[in-house]
Amino acid sequence: MNNFENNNLKETESSLKTDYKNGLKETEVNQRLKINGRNVLPIKKQRPWYIIFGLSLIEPIQILLMTAAIISVLAPRFGRWSEAMTWEDFIEFIVIILIVVLDAILQTVQTMKARKSVDALKSLSKPRAVVIRDGQQKEIDAENLVVGDIVILEAGKYIPAELRIIEASDLMVDESVLTGESLPVEKSNQQQNSTPILAELKNVVFMSTFTTTGRGIGVVTKTGINTEIGKISQTINENSDKETPLAKKIKKFSYWISLVAVTIGVLFFTIMMVIGEKDGWSSFLIIAITLAIGVIPESLSAIVSITLSFSTKRMVKENVIVKKLSSVETLGSVNVICTDKTGTLTQNKMTVKRMIWNNKILTDQEFMDTNLDEHKDLMLKGLVLPNDSVTEGEERIGDPTELALVDFAERMDVHETVARKKWQRIDEMPFDSERKLMSTVNKVNGENIIFTKGAIDQLLHVTTRILIDNKIMKFTPKLKKEILNHAKKLSDQALRVLAFAYNDGYDDLDNQDDLEQNLIFIGAVGMIDPVRPEAVQAVAEAHNSGIRVVMITGDHAITALAIARDLNLAYTEYEVMSSDVLEAMSDVDLLRIIDNIKVFARVNPEHKVRIVNLLQEKGNIVSMTGDGVNDAPSLAKAEIGVAMGITGTDVAKQAADVILTDDNFSTIMKGVNEGRNVFQKIRRSIVLLMGYNFANVLTILILSIINNTAPLNAVDILYVNLVVESCLAIAIGMGPLDSTLMNLPPKTGSNGLLNGLLIPILKIVIVMTIVSVGAFYLGMAFTPEALILEISKGQTSWWWEVIHSANFSVAQQENAIIFGRTALFISITFAPLIFAHLIKLSNWKATNKISFSISKPLVYASLIALLLNIIFIFTPVLNDHVFKLISFGEHGWNQNTIAMFFAAIGLALVPSIGILIWDFITFYAYHWSREAWQRNRHIVSKMVEEDEKIALAKTKRKSKKL
Repeated sequence: MNNFENNNLKETESSLKTDYKNGLKETEVNQRLKINGRNVLPIKKQRPWYIIFGLSLIEPIQILLMTAAIISVLAPRFGRWSEAMTWEDFIEFIVIILIVVLDAILQTVQTMKARKSVDALKSLSKPRAVVIRDGQQKEIDAENLVVGDIVILEAGKYIPAELRIIEASDLMVDESVLTGESLPVEKSNQQQNSTPILAELKNVVFMSTFTTTGRGIGVVTKTGINTEIGKISQTINENSDKETPLAKKIKKFSYWISLVAVTIGVLFFTIMMVIGEKDGWSSFLIIAITLAIGVIPESLSAIVSITLSFSTKRMVKENVIVKKLSSVETLGSVNVICTDKTGTLTQNKMTVKRMIWNNKILTDQEFMDTNLDEHKDLMLKGLVLPNDSVTEGEERIGDPTELALVDFAERMDVHETVARKKWQRIDEMPFDSERKLMSTVNKVNGENIIFTKGAIDQLLHVTTRILIDNKIMKFTPKLKKEILNHAKKLSDQALRVLAFAYNDGYDDLDNQDDLEQNLIFIGAVGMIDPVRPEAVQAVAEAHNSGIRVVMITGDHAITALAIARDLNLAYTEYEVMSSDVLEAMSDVDLLRIIDNIKVFARVNPEHKVRIVNLLQEKGNIVSMTGDGVNDAPSLAKAEIGVAMGITGTDVAKQAADVILTDDNFSTIMKGVNEGRNVFQKIRRSIVLLMGYNFANVLTILILSIINNTAPLNAVDILYVNLVVESCLAIAIGMGPLDSTLMNLPPKTGSNGLLNGLLIPILKIVIVMTIVSVGAFYLGMAFTPEALILEISKGQTSWWWEVIHSANFSVAQQENAIIFGRTALFISITFAPLIFAHLIKLSNWKATNKISFSISKPLVYASLIALLLNIIFIFTPVLNDHVFKLISFGEHGWNQNTIAMFFAAIGLALVPSIGILIWDFITFYAYHWSREAWQRNRHIVSKMVEEDEKIALAKTKRKSKKL
């Protein structure tokens, strides 16, 4: 491979078989286009909607549900294959399949919506390039560029391909999207040695970077996929879609729950075959399979999708676009955020922050507050007159440092276009890299005045006097040393220092071609690309939430550390690592110290990927935040890549999982809050589903073993699982956010869906099982003797004898327990309408104050479920034919059964009361019944925490002092 930076211009021209003066011929261009293809970045082929839909159907939980649906049809057929099938045999199958299809539709729709949102953010304009071909200058589409084309570069234009510079005049290029360098880089045509650090290639310009000032001519050396940006884009396209933590947890949970379901079914069937009649094996198998299906939370997949879908809609309102549903939860699991500096933590806009004025250092605001006098008036003119940058509305053309000067002047109501028109330029000495100065002569009030700006050390060589307190005095070596000391203090804080001088003796100069002599020093400015104000708060919020923030930048270590100090991210040079040190270290050595490094400086794209990879090796869930092309590989590598929507490049957006449409780093913390709440809501739903399902299964198991008959039929279980609990569980996912979760550190390591949920689930299982068994026997106590005599045809008036005697058929036994089934059905369908509101799982350790928030969706869901319960219990045909409950008639609803109804309702309140008492005892034991030493330790830890906050504030103030 030819490194053209090593070649001189003649060698490059010969190697590329081109002509610097006349360019390529059109016939040669067409030939090269056929061989090498167009100058476009590779685009990853996106999955069509039907593939997305199909893949969502073969996820583990979906396969499990579809298997359960098939079994629900086949199981009841054992022993009666010759009987005709009716639509009632397919009710459970239809409902489960509908849930699976609904979940797949939700995932597909959300993915397609996110894709459209991302496409809308992509650049609409087609890049153009000015080239020389056949000796003629012409403008063409950049995609038609070929290797060997001669391209003309101008200020304000994007670089259309990778070029070797052959001519340059004050050419400055902003390479921040690729290298992370916050300041433009000066380019030249001089031959240089090869270097792996892109930011140090001075005779090469890269595709998609931006020309800020000057002009130049370059020859195309690489196009499309062969450019640095093309390589990055191709790497992203080759990356396979990574499985999110939530997907891994749900898959693991699916395997676990299926094993439990099969185990329960086999266990029940075995027990019944041992203690029951062998001829009833088909009935035992049906009950066993019904129990197994009862364990499976059929609605879990739909609950997860609906919860994620609602969260993504909320996040869009907060300026967050989520490209994949499960990425929401991943964002909440993040415990390390690796973020780019330029444009992410900073504004990507140089800003004046300090002044050297009257031999003192002032803040920008202190200078602005000074009175307007002759000295200040000269400084304001110096800001805008020896300056070629232009700002017109949203358009900003020019060098970032010159734009910063214009912005500073505009804050004091001095506008560059007005000033340049009023005080016209009549002569100038343009900036060059050797002098590091720029001078102009402007006619001010009839006088020709020289204004000069540039590097302070160079400017002091050509100044002989200084303006202090409106008095011109001799610029003695002592004064120059003091000014240089001030400048060093600013440089140590990573501020770029630019000095200003003037001379009103232009007409008296012996040689007017040499403007820079005998100048009068006015003052100097210190500027930096400042942090976003909201980023400071966001970093603090991240730290409070237990999230570590790591800055990864292509900028110099001193600049990066200064920004890190402003963000309270790092304070000493020992927390900063440069790329040369990084490259010299092995992965083993770096793993030992990576937790202590807060800032990585001067890094290349491959360094970012390596850092992310090592952090992942330590068990971290990593988010990478950035906007440039140089961020794209690490965005793709991290568990969650977050790109900027406004300033972010298309390559970065393509690689990311989440896009911030307002380019605000603080918005990511809103996403983290939403993600944590999503995971919490899913866990709350699981507590309800698993606690409720296991309680019902345990109740059926106990009563079936005792009574030799199932207390509930398949339709009853189906209604309970798919209507009551699903309605409530889905509403939990739609509830309000719990802000206390941001006071907790993220869960790291093996953090499964069931971690920490054993006690909450057991609470529901224990209390609900006791209440459910009690409700069954409560109903049996209300069973009229006349009903039992009628069922047994006068043989007995005791229901127990009917269900335990082999003299009675299965139908007779099922009819004998109709009152018990009804009371049980009432209790298990009404109880969760109340205790679902008590499943909080909130951060109860964080505060000793009891707070209770009302979830409107859950209230509405409870009312809907309540209404459905009443309808199904009291509607003829539904209650007796479908649910096998008591109906209206001789032995149906009357004064006796109404009393049973309210007694069962009373039992339904017991689980909620039990859970409240349990939670109160736990809360009281933690906060109020601790030993004295425990309370003292808690108080001391709070004092230490407050002292750390005070020390942090002091360190912050100290770092900002000059």
